[in-house]
Amino acid sequence: MSQLLAGIRVLELATGISGPYLGKLFADHGADVIKVEPPGGDPARRHGPWGDAESLPRDADSLERSPLFLHLSTNKRSVVADLGSPSPSANDLEFVRALVAESDIVIESFAPGHLNTLGLSYDTMCRLRPGIVLTSITPFGQTGPYAEAGYRGSDIVTYAMGGPMWGTGIDEREPVKLSGDVTSYQVGNLAAVPTLAAFQISQRSGRPAHVDVSAFEAQAGTIDRRTSYLIYQAYTGTDVAREPRQPQRASPVGFYPVSDGWALVFTLPNWTPRMVQTLAAAGLGLGDGDGEDSLADRFANPGWVFDPDLPDMVETALYPWLFSHTKASVAAAAQVHKWGVTPLNAPVDVLTDEHFAARSVFVPVAHPVAGTVTQLTAPFRLHSDSNSSSDARPDVPTRAPLLGEHDAAIRARVAERPANGAPTSSDNPDGLAHYEPPRLPLDGIRILDLTVVWAGPGCTMYLSDLGAEVIRVDNPFVFPTATRGLMARPPAEVVRELGPLSGYPDNDPGPRPWNRQNMFSSHGRGKLSCTLDPRTELGRETLLRLVDHVDVIVENNSLGVLAKLGLDWETVHAANPRVIMLRMPPMGLDGPSADWLGFGANFESMCGLTGLRGYADDDPTSLTSVFHMDPASAATAAFAVLGLLGKRDGAGAMGAGDSGRTGVGELIEFSQSENVMQHIGEYFIDAAANGTRHHPLGNRSVARAPQGCYRCAVDPARPDQDDEWAVIACENDADWQALAALLDRGAGEGVPGLEADERFATLDGRMAHHDEIDVRISAWTEQLTSAEVFHQCQQAEVPGGPVLRESQLRADPQMADRCWFRQNGSVEQGWHSFPGRQWGWDGPEMPWRPIGILGDANEYVFRQILGLDDAEWQALCDEGHITRDYLHPDGTPL
Repeated sequence: MSQLLAGIRVLELATGISGPYLGKLFADHGADVIKVEPPGGDPARRHGPWGDAESLPRDADSLERSPLFLHLSTNKRSVVADLGSPSPSANDLEFVRALVAESDIVIESFAPGHLNTLGLSYDTMCRLRPGIVLTSITPFGQTGPYAEAGYRGSDIVTYAMGGPMWGTGIDEREPVKLSGDVTSYQVGNLAAVPTLAAFQISQRSGRPAHVDVSAFEAQAGTIDRRTSYLIYQAYTGTDVAREPRQPQRASPVGFYPVSDGWALVFTLPNWTPRMVQTLAAAGLGLGDGDGEDSLADRFANPGWVFDPDLPDMVETALYPWLFSHTKASVAAAAQVHKWGVTPLNAPVDVLTDEHFAARSVFVPVAHPVAGTVTQLTAPFRLHSDSNSSSDARPDVPTRAPLLGEHDAAIRARVAERPANGAPTSSDNPDGLAHYEPPRLPLDGIRILDLTVVWAGPGCTMYLSDLGAEVIRVDNPFVFPTATRGLMARPPAEVVRELGPLSGYPDNDPGPRPWNRQNMFSSHGRGKLSCTLDPRTELGRETLLRLVDHVDVIVENNSLGVLAKLGLDWETVHAANPRVIMLRMPPMGLDGPSADWLGFGANFESMCGLTGLRGYADDDPTSLTSVFHMDPASAATAAFAVLGLLGKRDGAGAMGAGDSGRTGVGELIEFSQSENVMQHIGEYFIDAAANGTRHHPLGNRSVARAPQGCYRCAVDPARPDQDDEWAVIACENDADWQALAALLDRGAGEGVPGLEADERFATLDGRMAHHDEIDVRISAWTEQLTSAEVFHQCQQAEVPGGPVLRESQLRADPQMADRCWFRQNGSVEQGWHSFPGRQWGWDGPEMPWRPIGILGDANEYVFRQILGLDDAEWQALCDEGHITRDYLHPDGTPL
């Protein structure tokens, strides 16, 4: 396994998915992670998927064969202590106290205040281990009315309340959640960023830190549409509703049938020439030579977007082309012309994909009970020399531990520690408590931002929040479609038609629309912008000079862009051996599909994620675009940069002072697809073991029943809003009994009781009768508002929540109590209520700076950082590099 975080000691008290996934990210990169499980094991040990079995396995070995636990627990050690009960044994408490005393980081997911009642408060941990980092991951954070009331969460509750679930799905049906439990994965993934940042602060200052991760806020701040939607709502007052079933378009976007399944076609308006070329190469869309226009002729008209006949013409050519291909061949044919077409795969299809096979993404790992387990390798790879290829096989992870496998050995070892449990002087050889006062971990770090769309910009936003100076390089001669708007200067009459991912204040693009667009504003805070065209000789030379003044370069362009600009890793490393380069290609730096183009939705479809998402009883035309890959990539990539900066500068592991510094930069190869595949790792394990072809479950779960999204009554406070929904998820039998009691109390006379019905007493029974249960739940929720369902469920200790629109989220009392929304904007767009941060802590205050403006830092970057003289500055001006506008090739503003 990677040794990037070797020497860090992590104590994992968390169960489920979010906390253990955070622990996995540390463990898979070299940290020593000890997992403390309850006597019956982490509930993840009972979590499917379990192939096509009609009932859940309950034999003695089933706790060791859970695909979810096998995936989440690689490279960890397991001990047993009962911390979940109100009165754990004195022996267990003393054992955990001793483990805390030797740990750098503690991860926990108990209800707020629970550890305090056990004598394991944050203050106690600080006394046991000065400088400790405690990361608490809970549904609603450590404070606020929902936290104080003990309200519970679940994957679907988090997405419904915090995420853009109200806008996910089609308008004729209920809102629908994401694949599997990826929302819970992302909460843990996000938590890795502040956890590692807090650890690095502790290493330099000796100061402890408490990181407060609210799953609700983590989703409310996701760049997968929610932050853009919230800003759109602030700009226009409009909530973002679900879309109609896949509409007909001249530039098609959606799922289309091929000969053996389905493929995702993603065609931006400026990609239509690629589509036309692909179809023409197959002899389609050429016209009949007898007066009928070709597709090329029709698209040559600047007003093609208003051509009423063009969508039919496109489909007349598109469908025959699609049916002539298989899933495997359709993408290859389209990618010849760089058209974003990718197959819709199930996880089982991905296991045999030639690209992932060539990159050794799946490796066999022997397990004493589960047999050979097909595991994913780590989500990113490091290249320490000038070789930027991926020809070395990735590290094979150590198998997941058996329940309590390391308990005896670790108990015996900690028993030898001093009776008070405090660390000995040998544990603190560098006197870390005497380091300089705490400051943000990236204070003094400069980052060159060459990113586009969401994933890369999201990463650099996190790095900016942690103190880095981030400088975007914007090419004024290339308008970055989907980064700063769908069009450079959208006509006023089409602005409303561009949709909620390209909105402007008061629907007014203004004189410089690229500085006012909501999608860019969702990740643009705190960044500087310089304008430079690196395709010219002067631009390239200037950019290479800038490389000598930065610590990190981040880019997520298509694979060949950097080489064309002369910014390949070999050149960059030679120019500045200390620089770290993060490259974020969708499919890695090599492999048969490495040069494929598309958006996150394309690669989610290809790598098995989308195949798990959507309505169980509908076809893929009901799938609307989601972009989970983007926030997943942004957080893990920021984590990778933090880790590598720690390795370079000596803040990576316990006792790593000057002697621990390498002083040398490295290349981070970050395959976005391989990273997001971690969020469905259990499905690959199950597919490999059982040959399972997994299908969408809608709002149901492989591990919880009942679970669903249910229509609610119209809220009298919003009589014009009839699209009201709530979600409910029973995590265990006790949840079901509590829900059944609620339903029985709300049922009319003569309706059979649910609480005593033995058919529903077990998870197997509830799954078998899910439809019947759903009818009863719907009959109850339709009499209540979504808020009433929420509070009645939660007061009965059943996870549930309303599906919140943007306006409802803004009015939520938990968000108000934690002052989550904050003012931001710029002098060009004005000041608005923006989504807040996705975590809180008691560490140094993070900056909250305005949204960057194109070219706002030109003089600072070129005159102060580079020290250009008047002649050099004038040369840049003469070539059109220095500007506040996007430009035509002749240098005039667009």
